Amino acid sequence: MERSIAPDRMARRLVGKGIEIGAFHGPQFLPHGEVRYVDLMTRAEARRFFPEVPLAMTVVNPDILASAERLSMLADGSQDFVVASHMLEHTEDPIAALSEWHRVLRPGGCLYLCLPDKRGTFDRDRERTTLEHLVADHVCDDEARADRNTAHYREWAREISHLEDEGQVRFWADLLQRVRYPIHFHCWIPEDIEELLAYVNRGEGLSFEVVDAAVMGEGYEFAFFIERGDG
Repeated sequence: MERSIAPDRMARRLVGKGIEIGAFHGPQFLPHGEVRYVDLMTRAEARRFFPEVPLAMTVVNPDILASAERLSMLADGSQDFVVASHMLEHTEDPIAALSEWHRVLRPGGCLYLCLPDKRGTFDRDRERTTLEHLVADHVCDDEARADRNTAHYREWAREISHLEDEGQVRFWADLLQRVRYPIHFHCWIPEDIEELLAYVNRGEGLSFEVVDAAVMGEGYEFAFFIERGDG
């Protein structure tokens, strides 16, 4: 993945009407775009989950309350752009999310996808999420998904909360899962997302084309500017 322009400058190329998913307290600056905000939580609920965010900092109040994987209120091909910044890693089924974003984009519409690089974040000690893992997340039934999500939360308790006692791991993971705390279900480096995008085109019949890509100099995040083809 070659370095290009800074991710924020990349996002400013978005025009028309679109959505940003999971903006929370960091919406993208879109001088040429008219945006509606999508999130699972209201602003008040988000404040309760993340009390560390200063009260003086503006938190987006979403226009649409929905899961990133299920945007049934939006018609096929209805959006000029979709923005998902530091959001895909929070989804239980990233392949479903990408498929849904492809559906709502018009042919020629753009996806701005920005992600944390696990090597520069608190995910640094976790194993990278493999494509095989993502496919299994996508094809499993509801019962298996609940079990896989439990495993995700327990990994979080061990690797991020640094709990070693298995009783504490189970207790903390169960609590987080019951309140649906938005953990990083998955973590990647840029090459993993390139592989994922190639797979959804090949295996899910999508038509995403990476037009540009960028890596932040300090290695904290990376971004892809993606167009939807006619398919």
